[in-house]
Amino acid sequence: MKSKQKMLFFVQDTCKLSTLILLILSFLAGFSIIYARQNLGGPYRVENIYAMFSTISDFLLIFLAVNLLGKEFQSKAINMIRVSNRSDLEIIVRKLLVMVGSSVIIALVAFSQVVIEYYIYGTNLNLLSILGHIVISYVLYGIFLFDLGSILVLLIKNTLYSFIALLLTLRLGVPVMNIISNIDATKALVEYIPLSFAENAFYFANYSSKQILIMICWEIALTVLLPIIFKQRGYK
Repeated sequence: MKSKQKMLFFVQDTCKLSTLILLILSFLAGFSIIYARQNLGGPYRVENIYAMFSTISDFLLIFLAVNLLGKEFQSKAINMIRVSNRSDLEIIVRKLLVMVGSSVIIALVAFSQVVIEYYIYGTNLNLLSILGHIVISYVLYGIFLFDLGSILVLLIKNTLYSFIALLLTLRLGVPVMNIISNIDATKALVEYIPLSFAENAFYFANYSSKQILIMICWEIALTVLLPIIFKQRGYK
């Protein structure tokens, strides 16, 4: 019974028209590179297939990151959740697991396009290695977005504004980090701040071992912080 309830909550959190539309658009974007490689002689590599897919699925992950908690504020169900017998940590972990599961599913869709390239056009690829890189990339990035998005939702309590705030944080993060890197006192710190590399590395699924470790450390810290913020701000 519990497993069925968990699956029901997962479906309710993820199966939305907007999710399907963004996933289809991501697939079409990735397939455009496959078509260009094979029929137009485009100067693309296999990495460009899931990089193009990721440019659209990035918006999908950002939407999921803010919507998982944001929808509870929009529907005013957050107060009912607060008075339930679930702890603040359990609520956050449940939402986080949905984000992880969604990230894995989207990663598998991205990988399916590499498989299409491999089997239909006979490109010589190490599928297992590519799968590992894509899944790790999506899960790492998805958790990072969830942590930032949930904090923004708890502070702003509006899904749309939180989406815009998270998008701006990611887009402005790189130029801000570039400015900081030009300051002698802070340039050594930039490589330890995920905003300087998280999104760009996600596009090509090429996180280095050091970047993976940095992301994990930040995600642990932010995930620990989330229940504390939720306890103070998790009400309508």
